[in-house]
Amino acid sequence: MRTLLIWALPGLLHAQAPPLTYDDLRAKARTSPEQYRTEALLAANRRALSGTRGFLREGPSISVAAGPRTNPVAPTSTDQTMELDLPLFLSRGTRRHLEEALGKADPVLREAARIEARFQLRKAYLDAWLAARALRVREADLETVQAWQAAARARVAAGADPAFQASLVEGEILRAQLDLDEARMEQALAWSRLRILADVPEGPVPLADPDGPQMPTLAGLEPRFERSALRVALQDRLELETRALRQQEALSTSRWSLRGSYGKENDDRITKVGVAYRFARPGESQAIRQEAEANVQVARRETGIALADLDARFQAAMARARNQAPLRPFTEFDRAIRAIGLRLSEGKERPSEALPIRRQLLEAQISSLRRIENAHLLTAELQALTDGVNP
Repeated sequence: MRTLLIWALPGLLHAQAPPLTYDDLRAKARTSPEQYRTEALLAANRRALSGTRGFLREGPSISVAAGPRTNPVAPTSTDQTMELDLPLFLSRGTRRHLEEALGKADPVLREAARIEARFQLRKAYLDAWLAARALRVREADLETVQAWQAAARARVAAGADPAFQASLVEGEILRAQLDLDEARMEQALAWSRLRILADVPEGPVPLADPDGPQMPTLAGLEPRFERSALRVALQDRLELETRALRQQEALSTSRWSLRGSYGKENDDRITKVGVAYRFARPGESQAIRQEAEANVQVARRETGIALADLDARFQAAMARARNQAPLRPFTEFDRAIRAIGLRLSEGKERPSEALPIRRQLLEAQISSLRRIENAHLLTAELQALTDGVNP
């Protein structure tokens, strides 16, 4: 008996574990792909800066050579040569602009990626919560219709109702089973999306109900949106990408190198210092500049589209917030269903009359849950769209 209790203890503890709250999920949040992409972008630009440190466009190269010198009338000796090549980068202003853009964009891009990741986690949590609540409603609905089936069959057997009244209930059971299967699939998909963003168990576990949505005061949100991290990040990212493209253009058109060599031939010591210039092939410089300019225009255009999408997203959220009706949960669903079931068992309602009413009540309950989720999503979206950069 003790052995059985020991083996069952983990399952009992898991079953008694409190529902996961949103704060619990934030503590278990995974790093999002966008955050990794931001880190990669910043690291690539830091690498570009480190490669042009000082007056060099890349690291110096050293070559060493040695070989015998043979002479029929003299003893064999060894010649030694060492050569140094320093590729020069003379566009110091371009590098300085990139360094300034990187320093400005670094905290903003990180904060914007964090805000968007937090919003996506909030959305995944609310979707999983809604799917779980909808599943519970569908399960209870199937049990209700199955209970009604017994009452309908009893009335048909007693001759109080025609046979098709029981057939209506049987058909409604099939529909309720289909709705339940779809609800289970929705819960599995919603939980899978949540698992991508947070370290949660493989199978669905209870989620705590969200707190009441704290809608921010709409007055003053417009200026906060204009200086929000998501909006400023798009502008700073454009500046960073533009400076990085100009840096790459300057690197591709840099042609000067500083050369030096030291050689030993018998007793002679030879030191040479000079410069080298690589001539461009016909049309090469023009093609480099055209490519850089085209890429800059692409970045500007994509940023303009992203800013327009962000503005539309904010305006749509503001419109929904202004027109949002007071949130009133549908609390009479269970009582209404029980009342209809009682009238059906007493013969005051027929299945053909009770089933449509039940369907309307069911849709009202699902709509009420969706309205709760939408209210929380709206609050989270407005918060994400107006959050600034933490100092």
